[in-house]
Amino acid sequence: MSELMLKSVYELLGKNYFIPSYQRGYRWEKRQVQDLLGDLYKFAKGKKESEDAFYCLQPIVVKKCDEKTIRENGLDSIMDNNVWYEVIDGQQRLTTLYVIFKYLIKKNNIDMRDDYKKDLFQIEYQTRVMNKDVINNPETIDRSSPNAFYITEAYRNISEWFDSFEKPKEVRNIIETLLLSDKSSNNDSGYVQVIWYETTDSDPIKIFTRLNIGKIPLRNAELIKALFLQKRDVNELSEIQQIQIAKEWDQIESVLQDKRVWAFLNSDVPNVPTHIEFIFDVIFKVEVEKEKLGKSEFDEKYGTDEYASFRFFSEKFENATREKIKEQWAVVREYYETFIEWYNNPLLYHYIGFLIYCKEPIINIYNLYKDKNKSEFLESLIDTIRKKLKVTLTVSGEIERNGIPIIYDNKTKETLKQLLILYNIEYIVQKNKSNDKSYIIFPFDLFKSEKWDIEHVDSFTTNPLVDKSQQREWLKTAIDDLNVFGVDYEASNILTPLEIQAIKSFLGEVDRDSSFDDIKSSVSKLAGEYLPSEEILKDIKNTIGNLTLLNADINRGYGNSIFPSKKKEITKKDAEGRFIPICTKNVFLKNFTGLNNTTINWSQDDMLKYRQNIIEVIKKFLIVES
Repeated sequence: MSELMLKSVYELLGKNYFIPSYQRGYRWEKRQVQDLLGDLYKFAKGKKESEDAFYCLQPIVVKKCDEKTIRENGLDSIMDNNVWYEVIDGQQRLTTLYVIFKYLIKKNNIDMRDDYKKDLFQIEYQTRVMNKDVINNPETIDRSSPNAFYITEAYRNISEWFDSFEKPKEVRNIIETLLLSDKSSNNDSGYVQVIWYETTDSDPIKIFTRLNIGKIPLRNAELIKALFLQKRDVNELSEIQQIQIAKEWDQIESVLQDKRVWAFLNSDVPNVPTHIEFIFDVIFKVEVEKEKLGKSEFDEKYGTDEYASFRFFSEKFENATREKIKEQWAVVREYYETFIEWYNNPLLYHYIGFLIYCKEPIINIYNLYKDKNKSEFLESLIDTIRKKLKVTLTVSGEIERNGIPIIYDNKTKETLKQLLILYNIEYIVQKNKSNDKSYIIFPFDLFKSEKWDIEHVDSFTTNPLVDKSQQREWLKTAIDDLNVFGVDYEASNILTPLEIQAIKSFLGEVDRDSSFDDIKSSVSKLAGEYLPSEEILKDIKNTIGNLTLLNADINRGYGNSIFPSKKKEITKKDAEGRFIPICTKNVFLKNFTGLNNTTINWSQDDMLKYRQNIIEVIKKFLIVES
């Protein structure tokens, strides 16, 4: 069984480390070496908020060498009964620490045995491409091999870093105290720990490959799993507990891997290999929020890297008993069951899903949930959505945010998008309530997998067509689509003979005089989209009554098409299985009560009726002026 714990650097002393040949040699350069020293010094000099403050290095992954490995590689040490650890990951950090110690021992005249009751640790390289004296005496630059050069160069960079201070001896003393202290030292500088992951896996090369191809680090979930499953005592009850936790762990991971569940719980659907880590992160954030730590206190206690949540759980597992492990696992299950309860409840699913889409932190939602019954929680969610939107329905019936009318422009585009998403969600919620025999949900997984535009139902002048072939294609498509609805431009009494002739000439590629804009206006008039004063009516076209959500690629694919062409394209994409929001489909199919029954245009009256429907559906989420 693998073992995982936090160890102080002091606890790494007096041990033997073996660097196998499947690893590349030591390659840290000046920046990396001096950055490490800089971080250690900054931590040691910083104000400590607690007595046991520590600086944490990233994981060192090891496997205890078997007798065969020790024998075949001639590993021999008087330390630690000749026990050797094969270093699977972390040799760059470990070697750098070794060279720093070599420098401090020489410069500060340290006698490890007398001064600290420990020997320095030992490092052996399987490759044998480097003289053993180099690692033991790295003061002189050695170019006999890449390993030798980088190790001796690291020593020079360490010396250069200390010598850059006005009082280098004082700085050496600070770093010495920091590295050679542990939790029991209680010194003002704090101490340094590493995440020690000791595996019993029979194939360390497989672990090394996974960790280093593409530099895949050990994830928090893997480290926390080791905390739950490592052996602490040998008895039947402990083994049964481990088996049970391992089984439930896999079940939870399997459910969270479902793309619908994952998209519901995350605003940006992160592509990470282990989804159960999400639960540990939420537990960590909720619990740490209770501690009310300042930033500096938080940084000192949990660190600033990606392993903060692991350190939180590591603290929980200090001297853990079987009952303590059971208790901690029950907390994990409680959070998981809460999230699945939300997912399986239609109302909670839609309202929480919307808030998460709007980037409301899930810990805020969890804190709302605690200590409330379902109806209280539901009211809290509605109130939170209302506060999130900050949209007012005025006495005159306008919708505004911070006193600014919500129309199609850059300032309010994001609010418009949120309102249209909420409209689709609440429309589904109300339909489910009114119809026992149907149950539909808003598919957050499909929605979050695509980019979305706010589309004008009745075309607004965007994406102008300048290429003649594109212009003719637009005109031909528009004429064909109008024919489907029984509108023949040649027999029309809406267009003048000159307009009809201009269209014919343009389609026949013989037109020399008419501009495409004039011809486009004629076709729009034929489709019922022509309105006498575009300047007056552009404000109407930019209000929510003429806007809907549409996949970005579909929207940009049909440009400024007339309403029948848009309807045909959306119907086609829907038949192909593309996700089209339900209210977008209803707009182009004209399924809303009160819309005019003509199928070829989207009139000003349609815009007003559609806007009225949107407001009626989402009204409970708006701040209503009295």
